[in-house]
Parts: sequence; structure tokens; C-alpha cells
Amino acid sequence: MQLQEKSSAEIAREYISEHPSIIDCLSYDIVNFSALARKIMDETGARNEEAVMVACRRYQQEMAGRRAREASIISTVKNSRVMTKSKVSIISAKNEPRALQALQRIQSNALARNNSMFTVQQGSKVLTIILGEEMVEETVSILGRDLVIGTRNRLSEITIQSPESIVETPGVLVRFSSALAEIGVNCLEVVSCNTETTFVVPESDLMRAYNLLSRLVS
Repeated sequence: MQLQEKSSAEIAREYISEHPSIIDCLSYDIVNFSALARKIMDETGARNEEAVMVACRRYQQEMAGRRAREASIISTVKNSRVMTKSKVSIISAKNEPRALQALQRIQSNALARNNSMFTVQQGSKVLTIILGEEMVEETVSILGRDLVIGTRNRLSEITIQSPESIVETPGVLVRFSSALAEIGVNCLEVVSCNTETTFVVPESDLMRAYNLLSRLVS
């Protein structure tokens, strides 16, 4: 059975959906539709220029909901605040029963020291433990060196506290993470807990990341 060939309009919609930068331009109404149609035809082989242009305009018309979400994203971002912590480390360990048992003792030690810099993320095979540098050696000893895959030191946390609206507003986390990616900051871990979002970054990137995020929320 021969598959039906896609129409020029379908090709255009798929092309736009795969290019977020074009979607942004459509959202801000800064697109030359003739130029966009020619670009789509050149890169996809679509043949009906009029159908491609109509598809582009309809795509823009259907984006009213996106513009409303954009306003919600901006409002949430502007009502957030940024905090930092330095001297952070990451320990990667095998996700085995012995490691999970050891975590109870490690957490008790952190609580006894009133150390709030302690987070655990559990994957199918690996545990990621984020904690203060001063607890690394003790934690490795409790876990057992045979369970430790590796450690990374000289890291920093950037925590963004946002209003409750972040829970119901899609796209806020992407706004923060994409802004960091644009300036070349590598986020080693991202932890989201209700209205708080924490990025773990190399210590050398802390000030650049902090200054950028501070500008976003100001």
C-alpha cells in the first residue's frame, strides 16, 4: 500500500514545529512570510508556495494561547528571586540496597550539623548525592568506596525561589535553563522541588550564571 504524500501545508507545519526560533518569531509577529515560505520550500521540497504561506499564517493565528502563556512565564520569572551556595560537591554512587541503607546515616549526620545542603536523586542504576564539600570524605567512607562511582568538587548551587504560579505555568524552567545554555553554562544537575529550582554549576561559572539570572528576575 502506497503512503499518501504529505501536502505542502503539512510539510510547512512540521517544519515550523521543529524550529523553536521560528515559533518565537511568529509569536512576536516579526516574520516575513514570503521569505519564510521560500526557506521552507528550499529545505523541504514543498512545491506550493501559496499553501505554505497560508499554513504559516494559520500557525501564527493558532498561537494566541502561546502568547498568553508567555505573559504568565514572564510574570512568574519576574517574581522570582535568586540565591547561591558555594563549596558544593556531587557524589555518584551505585544504586544498591547497601547504599540506600547508608543514606539514612548520612542524612542523620547532615541534620545533626544543621546542614541543609543535602539532596539525593535516585536513578535506576545511580544515586546522585549533592552536599557540602565538608561532608564528602565522611560520606564516601559511610557509603563504601566500592559503591562510589565518582565525585565532583568546586561546584556551586543557584537556587531560584518562584511564586506558586510556577507549578501551573509550563515553560518557566525552560526559560531559566535555556538562558544559562545561551551563555555556555553547563548545568551538572537540576533539582526541582515545588516552587524552588536549583541548578548545580561549576564554581567558575557561578558569577556569570548568577548575574544572568538576576537580570532575568529583575
